[in-house]
Amino acid sequence: MNQRRSVSEQNHVIERRVRSRDNLLINADFGDDNCSSYHGYYPGRSSAERQLLARQAVAKRRQALRGPAYMFSDPPISLSDAEQRFLEAAEYGNIPEVRRMVLHMPSLNVNAVDYMGQNALQLAVANEHLEVTELLLGRVELSRVGDALLLAISKGYVRITEVLLGHRSFSDVQRLTASPAQADMLDDFYAYDEDGTRFSHDVTPVILAAHCHEYEIVHNLLGKGARIDPPHDYFCCCDSCNYQQQFDSFSHSRSRINAYRGLASPAYLSLSNEDPVLAALELSNELAVLANIEKEFK
Repeated sequence: MNQRRSVSEQNHVIERRVRSRDNLLINADFGDDNCSSYHGYYPGRSSAERQLLARQAVAKRRQALRGPAYMFSDPPISLSDAEQRFLEAAEYGNIPEVRRMVLHMPSLNVNAVDYMGQNALQLAVANEHLEVTELLLGRVELSRVGDALLLAISKGYVRITEVLLGHRSFSDVQRLTASPAQADMLDDFYAYDEDGTRFSHDVTPVILAAHCHEYEIVHNLLGKGARIDPPHDYFCCCDSCNYQQQFDSFSHSRSRINAYRGLASPAYLSLSNEDPVLAALELSNELAVLANIEKEFK
C-alpha cells in the first residue's frame, strides 16, 4: 500500500514539474507581462480591456502552437476586430455568433482571410462545422467555394460536400469539370495563390474524390454530370498541349498523371463504367504503352 502511494506521489511530483516547466516556456514566449493573461486573471482592468487582453493571449497561443514557420512568414494580414471574431467563430463552430454576424452585419467582409490565407468558409469546412457552413453559404458574395469543396472531399466529409454542391455556383456543370487552372482567373471561385489553397491547380473535384477513394462523393459528383476527361495523346499537336509542353512541361506531366490516377481509381472505375473490368484492362494496356514513352508512368 505504501509502495503504491509512493509511486502515486512521484507521478504527482513529475506532473507538477512538467506543468511548471510548460508555464515557464509559455511565459518566456509571451513575456512576463502576459503571464497573468494566460491564466485569465486581469486585476484592475475594465471588462473591455479584459476581453481585449484575452483575445491577444489567444492569438499569441495560436502563434506558438502553429509552429516556428510562422516566424518566417509574411506579416499577418490586418483584420478588424469584427473580422477577427468572425474567423474565430467560424473556426470553433460558434453557431450563434456566426448567425448573428452573417444575418445582422451586412457590411461584414465574409471573405476576410487569416494569416494562413484561409477564409471563414475554409475554416468551417476544415473543422467539420456543418451548420456554420450552411450559414456562410447564404451570403451571395462568398468566395472560394471551390477550394472549400476540394477541402471537404479530401477529408471525406460527405454531408458537407452535399451542402456545398447545393450552392448556386454548381448549377453550372463546368464548375465541376474545370480545374482551378482552367477556370476564369478573374473569378473568385478558387484561390489562385499558393497560400489560399493546398491542392494542385490541375485537380478537379471528381479527380480528387477518385484519388481519395470516396465512393459516395464520386457517386454524387457523377450524378451532377462531372467526369474525368482522358488526357490527350502524348504526341498531340493542339495549341493547348504545345503551349504547356513548351512553357510548363512539369505541370503538364503532373496534370496527366493526376488524370490517369483518377481514371484508374477503383471508385471511379466501378461507378462510371458499365463494365469496370473491361475498362480496367483497356486502361492498363494504355498505361503500359505510355510507360515506354513517358518514363514517369512506370
